[in-house]
Amino acid sequence: MLFIHLSALSGILVLTFCYWGMRRNREYTISKYLLFFLFFASLGVRLLAASLSKGFGSDTACFASWADRIFQTGPGGFYSPDVFTDYPPGYMYVLWIVGAVRSLFRIEYYSAAHLILLKLPAILCDMVCGLLIFREAVHRGRKQQAPFLCAAWLFNPAVILNSSVWGQVDSCFSLAVIFLCLCLVRRKLPSACVAFGTGLLIKPQMLLFAPLLAAGIFDELLSPSVRKISSPLPCTDNGKHFAEKEHFADSKKLSLCGTVVLKMMRCLLPGLAVIVGMVLFCLPFGLENVWKQYFSTVGSYPYAAVNACNFWGFLGLNWVSQDTVFLGIPYRILGGAAIAAVIALVLLISLKNRRTSEKYPFLGALLIVGIFMFSVRMHERYLYSALPLLLLAWIQKPSQLTFFSYCGFSVLHFYNTAYVLFFYDPANYDRKAPVILLVSAGMLVCTGVLCAAARTFYGTPKRPQPFQVKTSRKRIPLNRADIFVMFTVTLIYGGFALYDLGDRKAPGTALDLTQNQSLTLDFGGEVPAVLSYYIAPWHDRTFSLEGQWESSGQWTSLGEITLQNVFSWQDILLEADVSRLRFTLTESQASLLEFTFLDEQGEILVPVNASDYPALFDEASLHPAESSFRNSMYFDEIYHGRTAYEFLHGLTSYENTHPPMGKILIALGVALFGMNPFGWRIAGALLGIVMVPVIYLFARRLLKDTLPAALVCVLFAFDFMHFTQTRIATIDVYITFFVLLMYYFMYNYACLSFYDIPLKKTLLPLGACGICMGLGIASKWTGVYAGCGLAIIFFSSLYRRYREYFHAKKNPDSSSNGISHRQIIDRFLPCAGNTILFCLVFFVLLPAVIYLLSYLPFQDYAERGLLARMLHNQTTMFGYHSNLESVHPYSSVWYEWPIIRRPIWYYSRIVSQTANGGLREGISAFGNPAVWWAGIPAFFHMLYLWAKKKDTTAAFLVTGYLAQYLPWFFVTRVTFIYHYFPSVVFVVLMIGYSFIQWKKKVPGPAFSVAIILYGGVALALFGLFYPVLAGQPVEAAFVADCLRWFKSWVLTAS
Repeated sequence: MLFIHLSALSGILVLTFCYWGMRRNREYTISKYLLFFLFFASLGVRLLAASLSKGFGSDTACFASWADRIFQTGPGGFYSPDVFTDYPPGYMYVLWIVGAVRSLFRIEYYSAAHLILLKLPAILCDMVCGLLIFREAVHRGRKQQAPFLCAAWLFNPAVILNSSVWGQVDSCFSLAVIFLCLCLVRRKLPSACVAFGTGLLIKPQMLLFAPLLAAGIFDELLSPSVRKISSPLPCTDNGKHFAEKEHFADSKKLSLCGTVVLKMMRCLLPGLAVIVGMVLFCLPFGLENVWKQYFSTVGSYPYAAVNACNFWGFLGLNWVSQDTVFLGIPYRILGGAAIAAVIALVLLISLKNRRTSEKYPFLGALLIVGIFMFSVRMHERYLYSALPLLLLAWIQKPSQLTFFSYCGFSVLHFYNTAYVLFFYDPANYDRKAPVILLVSAGMLVCTGVLCAAARTFYGTPKRPQPFQVKTSRKRIPLNRADIFVMFTVTLIYGGFALYDLGDRKAPGTALDLTQNQSLTLDFGGEVPAVLSYYIAPWHDRTFSLEGQWESSGQWTSLGEITLQNVFSWQDILLEADVSRLRFTLTESQASLLEFTFLDEQGEILVPVNASDYPALFDEASLHPAESSFRNSMYFDEIYHGRTAYEFLHGLTSYENTHPPMGKILIALGVALFGMNPFGWRIAGALLGIVMVPVIYLFARRLLKDTLPAALVCVLFAFDFMHFTQTRIATIDVYITFFVLLMYYFMYNYACLSFYDIPLKKTLLPLGACGICMGLGIASKWTGVYAGCGLAIIFFSSLYRRYREYFHAKKNPDSSSNGISHRQIIDRFLPCAGNTILFCLVFFVLLPAVIYLLSYLPFQDYAERGLLARMLHNQTTMFGYHSNLESVHPYSSVWYEWPIIRRPIWYYSRIVSQTANGGLREGISAFGNPAVWWAGIPAFFHMLYLWAKKKDTTAAFLVTGYLAQYLPWFFVTRVTFIYHYFPSVVFVVLMIGYSFIQWKKKVPGPAFSVAIILYGGVALALFGLFYPVLAGQPVEAAFVADCLRWFKSWVLTAS
């Protein structure tokens, strides 16, 4: 991999040098010696690489065998059902010559000379492509940039890898594509048809460029028909003038009709001639054989992606069948729709710019990039032809974005093809390898850059707006309606959140045992049938079990039993008819909180010698009729709630895979209310309640309107994920709470300017943001994701202040929005410097201190100091998360979260069983469909507002949302839908901001009614799904008929 990185780095350096050279405006004469050096040096590099590399084994073997076969059998015997041949006849003519040369000179198979011979056609096409790029640049008056453009192609590692190392022939096919575009640029439609036919004979992928040829034909047909015909001379004779006028109109119609027919013939005849020529070229091979070969090639590789780093590769779907269904639609249908959308976009841009012919190289690049990125069945090399087209597009219409796209796609395409060439192993293929995901993400970014270039140069030009200095936004004070809404929603939600949260009492006294210590229990002739136990803090405690009958004095082994989960009532069936039991611990230690024995009728049996073990039988009244979430831990509470107990008792932590802060907060609830279900859940539930007024304040500040802010508050309060995730003793509620606070404070900071208010007032929200960031990171590492988003927002705000400073320096004696430019000039440097120093303290030093201090109750590696314990735990945490390969039946991947494809099922209990199903209890975590599904178009609306209208609020929301969501795109370990919880904060805010934009276009009453109805739908869905969110009894038939909207929604036991 090091060699690949070094090659990519060399390519980046070459492209950087070329970009620097193209930007220079120096006039100089191009030396022919320089051109010779460029071409011969690049040719030497290629020949050396070709001689040293055997390329992709199967491809090299195919080309070698095909060359020999066609030379020996001729075209007529080449295609055969017994031989694998998946290339059309065009390149076989080239291989015929290769086979003849090898036979004539008796070149040894796979020798350096043979490898060079096999790769020579593609290498020569590389050279010709470079020459065409150079000549086109000179032809278009870009003589100074021509050598650099040529070098950017000739020394591109992706180009060299394809032809000289791999041994593929994409440059031969791309040469035809280049000729096609240049002919269309010059309005030479017949020559363009010839180029298209030639490319189609070389590779069927030429069909992907058919829309480009169609665009050229449309332009030809839609071009001005005739020149304006001058009006006849004035005439005094009115009748004669009318006759001449009528005759002129008739002749004009005939002329137009004749021109249209002539143009249609000019478009049709070259195409027919090319088809005839292709048939003649294919005749020696047998038309039927060629026809079958084309169809078999087109139908091959029916997968979502074939080693391609594109959209499908980004989803981890390489080598996944294209018939796999997503939301009821097979991938192949989605891919076909993507192709149709890309073609429609290209034709639309072409139609809009039909008067210019410089568009074709760019449209060709956009076409192949769009199809490669979003269509199914794409191979890693299908992007190759976009590279020369992007250089030609820059020549036609210079643009930094176009050249940046070329550079980005070059480096990423190099990584894609190099990874396949050197590391592809079908037996151990990892569809979610980090390199595949990262390169795919880069491809998507470059695609966005290319679309931006299209919008910039082929969209409607917009008049630039004058730069304005922004003043601090004044905080709108809360009115009575705000306070009423905020506290009403909080009160109602608080009632739901605290109701049936969990029992307030649980066994607390413990009997501690050490290895080989025994418990002997005598039931006085009664036979226990079930042991119900409650243990802590160590799980999976194994005991050897022995029994004794009344009539016998001997102990008989009954095997071993294992007491599993902690702080949970669990049952073990005792299948032996004995009245005396002896438990002997085989582990190093155990702590037993309560034992309860039941007979066959379910009645409690108390051993006659229970007084020998008072701590074990003193809380039998707490034994529940059924184990449930009300009296026991469920899901990851057995880790995080247990750690809270361990912190309070100075024990080592079984769960040390997350930072301690969240578990410290859980421990705070336990310290106040006891180690019981209510105690270990209350802290999260209270923070969930506190989130409600905070999100209202955030929305009120951001939206500046009571009704949309109320909607945001309701949507978040009664989102299913918010409700469920804050009632379980895990740490996700704490990171989400701190994310909400840190972005609330950062938004407040971004609304302020140190030009018109004292600096210390801007630092208050900034400092609060830094403290919350430290608490968030100390709760869960995903707080770092949030920190990255905060950094982007902060530096964007500071950059805005710099632009205002730069603007003020141009007119120092003027003012903007009541702020003196002289004041801006005087304040920028000291205020910006002090702000950065302040951030170093509150965003670097203070979070580090908070993180370190959170390890005070952490007793693992107790022999080490605080700093050493913390640092060692970072290593173990990273090792755990990076090597986690476990699977879970209710796990889900990032792109399934917004559409709620698979909820995570936390808890289930069968309350009763009847013929119709009976009652069930269940707790699942997923989103309110009215919220999460609406968040998808709201996100794209924010992107539109940001890109189209430069809306800074939309930019803030998108940044915050992606900071929480985007990193999960690259996580290959098992993930769950609750990882989306911090993103929901921004989902509801994006929905609210979308409503604000809509308010500008609809009457006030209609807007209010729409908000009330939408909020009512969200509340109604919360009420509908409440039983499976809160673990309340519900009919199984109701769940199956009304709540299980999709098969993947498992909400209760069947």
